[in-house]
Amino acid sequence: MQISHPAGNGVAGWKHAVLHFLRLHMDATLQEVLDWAEEMERVRAALVLERGEFPGPSALCKS
Repeated sequence: MQISHPAGNGVAGWKHAVLHFLRLHMDATLQEVLDWAEEMERVRAALVLERGEFPGPSALCKS
């Protein structure tokens, strides 16, 4: 997996993978996962994102 953001949307590939894993694990929509992750301090720290820095669901690659 590439560390950079080949799509040029500002989201590293590993962050895409983590968010999609959470979506599958939680059986949730991307919007639900993003809302949840943005509120969880430990998840924000792991993703190196602050509140308001999370991408919108349309910025993530669909799987």
